[in-house]
This record gives sequence, structure tokens and C-alpha cells, in this order.
Amino acid sequence: MTALTTPPVVVGVDGSESALSAVRWAARTAMLRHAPLHAVHAMSSGWDLGDHLGVFTLHNQGFREAGEAALAAAREVAHAETAPHPLTVRTSLVSPSPVSALRRHARHAQLLVVGARGLGAFERTLLGSVSGALARRPRCPLAVVPGPQPPRSRQLPVLVGIDASSGGEHAVEFALGEASRRGVGVVAISLWTDPHAVTRANELTARAHRLLTETLTRCSEEFPDVDVTQLVAHDDLAHRLVQESASAQLIVLGSHTSGLTLAPRRSVSSTVLHGAKVPLVIIGQRSRRKPSHDQKTLRRDQRSGPPHLPTSEISG
Repeated sequence: MTALTTPPVVVGVDGSESALSAVRWAARTAMLRHAPLHAVHAMSSGWDLGDHLGVFTLHNQGFREAGEAALAAAREVAHAETAPHPLTVRTSLVSPSPVSALRRHARHAQLLVVGARGLGAFERTLLGSVSGALARRPRCPLAVVPGPQPPRSRQLPVLVGIDASSGGEHAVEFALGEASRRGVGVVAISLWTDPHAVTRANELTARAHRLLTETLTRCSEEFPDVDVTQLVAHDDLAHRLVQESASAQLIVLGSHTSGLTLAPRRSVSSTVLHGAKVPLVIIGQRSRRKPSHDQKTLRRDQRSGPPHLPTSEISG
């Protein structure tokens, strides 16, 4: 594909330092993917008030000038980050609110990148945050960049959290691809949390290892150059991922990762989003594969109450 036909890496720009950190990361990622970079600025101070109230927008010439300046800075930063390699950079100044604008552009992107924080405390209070709102319904893989990333981190592995869902398999595929492009390894983690009894712990631990191995085997044939380290343990998945991210350059999660827990299903990605210091990529469930026998059995056992695993780490 040419730069004109290759789906772009889209990055949201609002003039903040957080957004410029996202631009730097997005530019390097686009270069590694041989893809163009598309910087998007929503010039309204739009607030999404929900389905019933719609989007409130307010624009004037000052907003347009601020948006043009933000996009010019983004273009300059992107070229500086990837020099001397050529990078095609497009910019768009649009009028919808940031969330609706970026969701629309995500439909035609291979990756959407945003900063963890933006401009406007009032907007964040009303909307939550652009990154948080986008993470709830990712239209394509969504990368949230928390701040500047030191160059030394480029030698660290990619960290991926896996559960028994098809979303976990998509996350593994993405993590392996990114690790291959970056010339690093992958650390794949499947963790169990369960407050119940300790009976059958060995059986369920073995099943967790088998599920992890099967997922990696299905996804790794395309990336034989990537070394994979496996970890199965009893721990809180979000807490452990934030902890392990100190030795990683990127975290990858399925959008419905739950940590294989009997507790009410919650978003691990939301917790990691607020705690990690490295970029987080959230993968939506784009397709569903027929679950394996072990996946069906695991889910049934979870509903009936699987045992508590020992708190010591069990490496795979």
C-alpha cells in the first residue's frame, strides 16, 4: 500500500503537553508501521452531554486559530521525532466535540492515539476525559499515552494481559505485532483472583497455563522473531499490570479483560489507564472465535466458584 491508501495512525491534538507526548509516540509508531500520521483537532469546546441532550458546541475565530497552532506544533513535533525518516503527516481541523470527532476518524484508522489528559478542567469534569470516554467503546485499537516516554524504554518488552475471552486473543495478536516492529519481546500475563476455597488449585492453575499457551500458540506463528515470557499467578490483574509496567514500554489489553475473577466484572483497562506510566493500548472485540473446550470449562468453573490460588507467583 502507498501512504495514500494505508490506513493512518490518528492522533488527537489539543495543544496540551500531554497531546504533544501522544504525537511523539504516534509518529514513531506510524513510522514503524509504514503508515501516515493524521493529527486531528476539534476546534469547538464541545461537551458531550449524552444521547438525550446531545453535544453542546461553541466556536469562534479564537478557537480556529488555537487549533491551527496546535496542529502546526503537532506536525513539527512529529517530523522531529521521526527524522531523518520521512513521515507523511496530515492534519484536520474539525468542529465536533473531541470524542465524537475522534470516534469518526477511528473508523478508518489502524490505531487511534490520545494523551491521558487534555485541556480544560471543566470539560474533564463534565465528560470524564477524552481518553476515558474513548476507552469505553474503542472503534479501533486505542493507545493512551500518559506522558513523555524516555528513549531507554524502547528496549523494554511489550506487556499483554490475557483472559479467556476472544478479546484477549486480539490483544495478543496486537502485542506480538508491536513487539516484532520494535525488536523486543513480549511478557504475557494471565492472573487469577478469587476469594473462595483453595481446593482444585493445581487443576485450575494447569488450565490457566494451558489457555495461555494455546492463545500464544495460535497467535505467534506469524511472529517467530518475538521471544515470549509467560506468567500465571494469583494476583489482581490491574494492580499487577501497573506494577510490571515499570519494566515495559507498552501495555496491551482487550477491552473486556476481567482478570478471570468471580468478583463482578469490571474494567481492568480503566484501572490501568489511571495507574500506568507507559502507553496503554486497548483492543476492542472486532470478531469472535468459537471458544475452546478449556475456555468453556473455565467459564463454567468461574460461574460455579473456582478455588483460591496460592498467593505465591507461579511462572510458566
